[in-house]
Amino acid sequence: MPAQIALGLEYDGGAFNGWQRQSHQPSVQSELEAALSQVADHPVRTVGAGRTDAGVHATGQVASFQTANARPMRAWCDGVNALTSAGVK
Repeated sequence: MPAQIALGLEYDGGAFNGWQRQSHQPSVQSELEAALSQVADHPVRTVGAGRTDAGVHATGQVASFQTANARPMRAWCDGVNALTSAGVK
């Protein structure tokens, strides 16, 4: 049965065109999903609790995703931190 996991994150939005996934534009959501997909070993789509515009920073963004792959919570956090740019943690 898939688990629903929520992550808290912060980011410097200077290098991104906002939170929401966009074609051919860097977004926080796209970078987070790419990292989570590597940790999960399957494609992951996130749902954000809110979104930001281009260049806007966040310190308390929450995003959730579903996965059937069991990992310790620390593995999700460490994996995202290792696989995202320095501006997303």
